Amino acid sequence: MEANAQARQMLEKAIELDPQYAAAYASLGWTYWVEWTSQQNQDPQTLERAFELAQKATVLDDSLPFAHGFLGIFSLWKKQHEQAIAEGERAIALDPNDADSYARLGYILTLVGRPEEALGLMEKAMRLNPRYPVWYLLNLGLAYRFTGRYEEAIAALKRLLTRDPNFVNAHLVLAAIYSELGREAEARAAAAALLRLNPNFSLEVWRQRLPYKDPAVVERYLDALRQAGLK
Repeated sequence: MEANAQARQMLEKAIELDPQYAAAYASLGWTYWVEWTSQQNQDPQTLERAFELAQKATVLDDSLPFAHGFLGIFSLWKKQHEQAIAEGERAIALDPNDADSYARLGYILTLVGRPEEALGLMEKAMRLNPRYPVWYLLNLGLAYRFTGRYEEAIAALKRLLTRDPNFVNAHLVLAAIYSELGREAEARAAAAALLRLNPNFSLEVWRQRLPYKDPAVVERYLDALRQAGLK
């Protein structure tokens, strides 16, 4: 969170220097989204602020793929699922060679219940960018999980954690997967790792914010996390 705060300061300075700098608005929105999804900020306007900043970026420069990609992610977390998909597709249309746009749309499709399509997009993203960032592996792990390919999901998430042991959501997803597989000790170890990084994590807050389209998916996910020892 310290790094996120530093990024915000620099992005705000960039906007102060150039109020028409579209990319800075989109990236600034991302810092608010990180706060929201990590439960570091309980203000309900935090997600709305992220959304508004991404919208501002697209107004300033509608040709910027990652501004549309971010707007898609933020729309997803606002539970505006169709808009999220449309923005993700718009990002790819603007630059069909942008690996991150495929990865972002893959994430969106997984959470709206289309993980098989998401896997294809993640594979394409990784071909376009063989030196992909670690968050690709989170998206890949999620897609594998929702297609029932649990061991491949675990492998992807473990690869992520070898590169970034402090990636909170990787521990969270692993806790759910291990719990669903009946591997109680590993589920509890993953949950403990999550709580070391984010001691204030709340399942009730997570329930309110999770953007999955199918409510039954949310309940199964929360049940698995409870079995792993999270509250």
